[in-house]
Amino acid sequence: MGLPYQPLETLRPLSEAELEEWEEAYAAVEAYLRALRIRNRLLVSELVRGILWRASARRADEPGKSARALAMEETLLEIGDWTQEVLDEPLENRRLAARGRLALLLAGMPDKWQGVFLTPAPWPPAFVEAMRSSYLAAGPQFAELTMLPKPLELNAIGSGAAQWWETMDRRPIVRKMFAATIVSLIVAIVWFIFYD
Repeated sequence: MGLPYQPLETLRPLSEAELEEWEEAYAAVEAYLRALRIRNRLLVSELVRGILWRASARRADEPGKSARALAMEETLLEIGDWTQEVLDEPLENRRLAARGRLALLLAGMPDKWQGVFLTPAPWPPAFVEAMRSSYLAAGPQFAELTMLPKPLELNAIGSGAAQWWETMDRRPIVRKMFAATIVSLIVAIVWFIFYD
């Protein structure tokens, strides 16, 4: 990743609203990088700065989008492209999905390899190997399982309830009597609550 060099003289003054908007974009990108466990503040600030420069360049072509949306799109695009290059394997929609984030963590990127994050090739061979092997390990592991149905084992209360329910199914008069008893009980409870 080559960070763009922009001399301060080329910057135009920003309004207070624009400053707030880009501050929000900065915070969003920084939070995303911290979620990837990039802890070095200098590295995070340099990465955010480069991403925001690219987002601000896009802002001229896409004035309808917010700075935060442009910055996050640029972040996801940058990380997806970089990961794709490191893995030498296409990512779905060029985005770093859960499998890619897990591969970064499994490869030890936050601890051992922060300095190579979003940098151009060549990368240390150990890092590339760790990323590729962890990306393969992070994929879904399918195993064929067979499940055999087992009969339900009911305790004494469950067995009694099952037998009672079968009796209710076989004898409709018992079912009607039970329903009438429940309704009478509910009416009696309502009567005592409201009319006493």
